[in-house]
Amino acid sequence: MNIGELERRSGVGRHALRYYERLGLIAANRQANNYRRYSEQAVIDLAFIQSAQGVGFSLAEIGEILAAKRGNTINCAQGAALVASKMADIQARITGLQATYFFLDAERAKLEASAIAHGHTIA
Repeated sequence: MNIGELERRSGVGRHALRYYERLGLIAANRQANNYRRYSEQAVIDLAFIQSAQGVGFSLAEIGEILAAKRGNTINCAQGAALVASKMADIQARITGLQATYFFLDAERAKLEASAIAHGHTIA
C-alpha cells in the first residue's frame, strides 16, 4: 500500500509515518519511482506504536520492543518484566500527582477559609 492508504488505515499522518520510518519503527520498500510501499505489517506495527505510546512508552522504548520482537530476542518473561517496570514508573507518577493534588487541595481550603474570614464569597 502507498503512504496515503497507510495514513487512512492507521490514522497516523504522513509526516509521523516518515518520522517513524526514519526511526526504524516501520519499514517501507522503495519502488523504481522512489515511492514508498508498505506492507500489512506496517499497519500492525502502527497499532502497536499507538497503543504503547498511549500507556506511556517512549518511541525509543517502542523501537527496542519492536526490534526485539522482529529479531525474536524477547521472551514472555522479559516482556512481563518490561511491562512491570513501566507499571512501576506509572505508579510513581500517580503517587507524585496525588501528593500534588492533596497539597493543592489543602492550599485551596486555606484560601477559601481566609476569603470567608474576610467577608468574601466563594464562587
